[in-house]
Amino acid sequence: MKALVLHGPGSFRVEQDWPRPQARKGWAVVRVRFAGICGSDLPRFAKTGSYRHPMVLGHEFAGTVAEPAPGSTRHGSGEPVAVLPLIPCGDCPGCLAGQPFHCARYQFLGSRNDGGFAEYCLVPEENLFPLPEGLDLRIGAFIEPIAVTLHVARRSGFCPGQSALVFGAGSIGLLLGFWLRILGAVRVAFADVRAESRAMARRLGFEDVFDPSDTKAWDAARAAAPFDACFEAAGSSKALIAAIEATRDLGIITVVGRDTAETRVPLASFEQLMRKELTVRGCWGYALRGEEDFLFDQLRRGSFPLLPMITQEVALEQAPALVDAMTKGESYYCKAMIAL
Repeated sequence: MKALVLHGPGSFRVEQDWPRPQARKGWAVVRVRFAGICGSDLPRFAKTGSYRHPMVLGHEFAGTVAEPAPGSTRHGSGEPVAVLPLIPCGDCPGCLAGQPFHCARYQFLGSRNDGGFAEYCLVPEENLFPLPEGLDLRIGAFIEPIAVTLHVARRSGFCPGQSALVFGAGSIGLLLGFWLRILGAVRVAFADVRAESRAMARRLGFEDVFDPSDTKAWDAARAAAPFDACFEAAGSSKALIAAIEATRDLGIITVVGRDTAETRVPLASFEQLMRKELTVRGCWGYALRGEEDFLFDQLRRGSFPLLPMITQEVALEQAPALVDAMTKGESYYCKAMIAL
């Protein structure tokens, strides 16, 4: 089968004869149709590599069941599915506490196990997320980041009637913005230094958007009222420092972005964090158990205008050039997607 294979930092290519996986007990083979490129994939391609090599990345994907798990009737051949990538061990303290993303021995499709940048992927049955017949499978490829951003909103403790400022109008920030509106925010603002990202946010219905490097705009945004909650979804030390400035006393900052360099907070900002008695919460992964119906209800209501977020869609053969352009910052993207 064809696959985009990472052999080490900066070394990746499409291979035509990558071994096709075979279904086994508890594991089905998915025919991948669409796979989103996550921002976290880019440093793996360019700088850090993955946990082992060679490796097929890709953890945001959807397709159809090609081979059900042997002896199982849980999923039928041809069934449309999205894939959730975390594979917890099930018996460590984190798993037994109902916190699979705190599993001590987890596996993960697209970083520790081969993922979705290939024609076929071996997936545990428990990680298959059935999709309604007729749903555009591109939307299925958004299920993982939608689940992640719902977890961010829940983890933040955000309450109806509060105001929120999201730093970073990329795909994660925008999906988070949709959830905050759904959960009853009275104000959802976006701060992003990239003009293309600000334009995308406005295109998707967010009017309160500004450039934090524009001093006049930044001062006006804060003057409108300090924010109850700020979300750092840009992966930037500057964004975290600005969040400290913009959050009201006793407010909450939730960090979901991760810089590729050291994150440093100046002493003056750190003292401001203390004097305001701010709460800073880290966030990683998703916790979708029990909320699947809520998620699909919002999709049916049209709460997520997902397809306009797709700024690039390429065939697998074109993916290396796209990834290279993305890692070098030569191409604006909101959500780039590989069609297989």
